[in-house]
Amino acid sequence: MSQVRDLTEALAERTRPENAASWDPVGLQLGDPDASVERAGVCHEVNEEVIEALEQTSVDLLVTYHPLLFEPTNRLLAGRSAEARAFRLVSMGVNLLVTHTDFDAAPGGTADALASTLQLRELEPFGGDPAEGVPDIGRVGDFDATLAALDALVSDAFGANGLRITGDRDAHLDRVAVVPGSGSDFIASAADRADALVTGDVPHHRAVRAGDLGLAIIDPGHTATERPGMRALVDLIVGVSDVEVVDLTNIDPQTWT
Repeated sequence: MSQVRDLTEALAERTRPENAASWDPVGLQLGDPDASVERAGVCHEVNEEVIEALEQTSVDLLVTYHPLLFEPTNRLLAGRSAEARAFRLVSMGVNLLVTHTDFDAAPGGTADALASTLQLRELEPFGGDPAEGVPDIGRVGDFDATLAALDALVSDAFGANGLRITGDRDAHLDRVAVVPGSGSDFIASAADRADALVTGDVPHHRAVRAGDLGLAIIDPGHTATERPGMRALVDLIVGVSDVEVVDLTNIDPQTWT
């Protein structure tokens, strides 16, 4: 029978958690490395719906992309909060394993999945800053079409609702950069090597800066840019384990409606 330790180590061989951003609490976040695992769940984020699903379909280990506890805490109390959800997981005997920016940077991970969805070619990693403890969570690839064509691809993949775009739609794009999640910190780096950036959570003043640098922006939202990677994460867990895997990534942590 597999143990939590076995799956943690098997996943680490593929994602290399030592390459995660320095602020990112990847790895086993809750639980017992020696606990047995017969069934593992995979989710995008540990929200209330995921907790409720686990109360109906029990698992021994939950693998999540978004960490549950980003900040140190000294209390786990019942209620409605990240700490309360941690309390409920512990109460149910569910171990929690996180793979986040290490999975973004890993071959076949979130960044590669997003780039593949947008049909980018000849991919190269970008965005890493060893001095700041940031891995290459972005990708740059060949595109060879207009910004309008890229907009259409993004809309088809994620829907047009809430999508934001800056730049000349008739402009030809030779290279496109992608960063899953919140990638506005990478605007300057993307501008050095691409004509457009697809990422989420871009604030107004950074969009203005992108325009000054000649970089178009397409922002379909934080969650949308991570969705292609969730299928890859489920496939990865299936591939590195011999336990039953429960796919909970259909429970979308989309905040905005």
